[in-house]
Amino acid sequence: MAAAERGPVSETAQRAPSGATVAPPQTPDAARMSAELAWSAGGAESVDPVSLAAITALMQPGLARDRSERLRDGLDTVLDAVGCARLQAIFQPETGRLALHGHVPDAAAAGPVRAALKARLGESIPIDDRLLVLPRPQCDSLDAVARVGLPQSTEQTTDPRILGREAHVREYSFVEGDRLVLDLEAPDYPAYVYVDYFDAAGRVIHLQPNETIPLRRLAPGAQLQVGAATDGAPALDIRVAPPFGQEIAVAFASSVPLFDAPRPLVEPAMPYLEEMRARVEDARAEDPEFRGEWVYFFITTGSG
Repeated sequence: MAAAERGPVSETAQRAPSGATVAPPQTPDAARMSAELAWSAGGAESVDPVSLAAITALMQPGLARDRSERLRDGLDTVLDAVGCARLQAIFQPETGRLALHGHVPDAAAAGPVRAALKARLGESIPIDDRLLVLPRPQCDSLDAVARVGLPQSTEQTTDPRILGREAHVREYSFVEGDRLVLDLEAPDYPAYVYVDYFDAAGRVIHLQPNETIPLRRLAPGAQLQVGAATDGAPALDIRVAPPFGQEIAVAFASSVPLFDAPRPLVEPAMPYLEEMRARVEDARAEDPEFRGEWVYFFITTGSG
């Protein structure tokens, strides 16, 4: 399941240009060494030994499997060290840079992450910091979403250049008075989709289904526009209003209905997620073919 107009963050990692080459590991006496790459790190003509070893480990992990695994384990540890955060790093061979995606609970948490990554990657791999801030309780709600028991929709598992946990699939920005509309795509199997908005007060707003919008079984890959009235179908008209800030919307997909009746339009987030976790456990126990997944959207609101 993905955003309709933009896939998961992992899609930003592009294939290396056909002419790109990476020098094999070396152990020279000099503190720096030349690397015959398709890019020139920071405009320099050489790459320091730590960076060269990291490049080899990320681009050609089979050449030094133990070293590659140690590096990846170390980078994963750095990315997982911040509480109430989701961080993902993507090495981009066409530029020689590391793109840092995701969010932290406060701006001060980003600096130590950058420093720890730089210590493991060396000085020749610049870090593009694209981190956002998702404060509490919204990030706590996201941690609870991850405990529901459904896998997060992801495409990163086979790409050695992508590290950390999958982050949001799309960013939305709304100003006061805007109608809240989200675009997404159903998964590649028939599914029931639940779309929820988690606000700064620790509540969840059920965008669909709810007492107005019935639960529907969607065809594989069906396009869905949540919050917009299309083809005469009912839709909630939710307008952005204070308080403003950073919040999330989550789309859950399930091959079977998870609830017997519509939820109240607004309810406390944590009890709802606990009940969903129990329903997922029941569904998995009753149906060995059960399938499900989730994705989330990062939403910023402001006064304009």
